[in-house]
Amino acid sequence: MFRGYVRVALHGEDPWAQIERLHAAGVERAQVRVDRTGGTRGPRPELDALLGELGAGDVLVVTGLERLASSVLHLVAVGQRLRAAGADLRSLDEALDTRSSDAGMLDTLDVLADLQRALTSRSTRAGLDAARSRGRRGGRPPRLDTDASAEARRLYDEGRSVTEIAERLGVPRTTLYGHLHRPS
Repeated sequence: MFRGYVRVALHGEDPWAQIERLHAAGVERAQVRVDRTGGTRGPRPELDALLGELGAGDVLVVTGLERLASSVLHLVAVGQRLRAAGADLRSLDEALDTRSSDAGMLDTLDVLADLQRALTSRSTRAGLDAARSRGRRGGRPPRLDTDASAEARRLYDEGRSVTEIAERLGVPRTTLYGHLHRPS
């Protein structure tokens, strides 16, 4: 069965042009789901419901891939859901139909998504390494400086309670525990 999906802007965009194109491509009007979103990354309850209803042999038809997914990674996720359901994808603008020789397209998208994740990971690691080489450390700065941490350790070793030490240093007990259990 052909099932259609349409996404339009929350205000000002009419879904009827897309619905008519889907109908001309063989999708019954009653089988078209429409999401109205404020942006490309907004929630898409109709798409989520539609993907949950698709079964083996169903074909999801869209006017264009940009209407279906907000990014390549999102398109890959949709493709994986389609594959798991045994359904196919047809995009009118891109002349894509996974029932035909374009079936490898979803596999290609998987490869591109893996590449994107690897590039992002590599550039993040390179940035962190560069920052470390300049003497920068990531993360939140400690609430207690070296002197206050040494004072906390001394008071704790004298037998003072954690609550008393925390009040004296003006920090929460959880912060104090973090400093007391840190290797010297």
